[in-house]
Amino acid sequence: MTEPHPGAGSDPAALRTEARPVDGGWVVSGDKRFISGANGAAFMILMARTPAAGDAPEGATMFLLDMNDPGVRVGRQIHTVDRYIDGGHPYVHLEDCFVPDSAVLGEVGLGFKYAQVRLGPARLTHCMRWLGLARRALDTALDRAERRELFGAPLRSLGLAQELIAQSVIDIETSNAIIANAAALIAADPKAGSALSSVAKVHCSEAIYRVMDRAVQLCGGDGVSDALPLAQYLAEVRPFRIYDGSTETHKWAIARRASSRRRAEVAAGSRFLADVDTAPTGNKIP
Repeated sequence: MTEPHPGAGSDPAALRTEARPVDGGWVVSGDKRFISGANGAAFMILMARTPAAGDAPEGATMFLLDMNDPGVRVGRQIHTVDRYIDGGHPYVHLEDCFVPDSAVLGEVGLGFKYAQVRLGPARLTHCMRWLGLARRALDTALDRAERRELFGAPLRSLGLAQELIAQSVIDIETSNAIIANAAALIAADPKAGSALSSVAKVHCSEAIYRVMDRAVQLCGGDGVSDALPLAQYLAEVRPFRIYDGSTETHKWAIARRASSRRRAEVAAGSRFLADVDTAPTGNKIP
């Protein structure tokens, strides 16, 4: 059969699954791809595009859908490098699934708004989980460097090994700091905290992968074998740079927010600093 559209992914505007209102509820049809945890699930939280109806705006709506609905079919499995997410990442096909009004989550048309609420904390839980694994990877490498001798000296005393270890410590500590900062900001200002969680997700996903990779390097051949768990750690953490928004998508959003913030500051009276015709001359810092 022809594979369905790849799906919305990081672009909510590309959502194609639709729910149409009927007496007593909604009928949903569409195809979902890369649905983590679908195998063996009892129900799903379904996002579908809905038309304007009454006071409800056109947009997306969240539904609670029973996986035993006769219109639900779990399709082809997508096999990924990570193996520890229960339920896999299969296709899910929906054909005229009836969802009663009682199974609408929140208000009709506000699904995207509700999704944004959970994104900030969810990103941080991923960051924290993988940061713990990064610490274990570094400890594994440190234990290896303690006992492994090369060129007549312990590996830990060689400059190149010390560089790898030091950079990993820096990556772990900066990741820990930005997670703590973002978590505190989410509690005080959810909107600002969610924006900072995007920065945290980018930094942590890249930094944690570097820590894993250095640990593999420090452990040499054993690092890429099943004698140590490091190769599996590396495989598990690599998708982190894609799941919950790819690094590139987050950078796009981060840059847009930074530009918007600065435009607002200038519009409110802050001095425009890049006007070469009026900028201060000489080497003095204004």
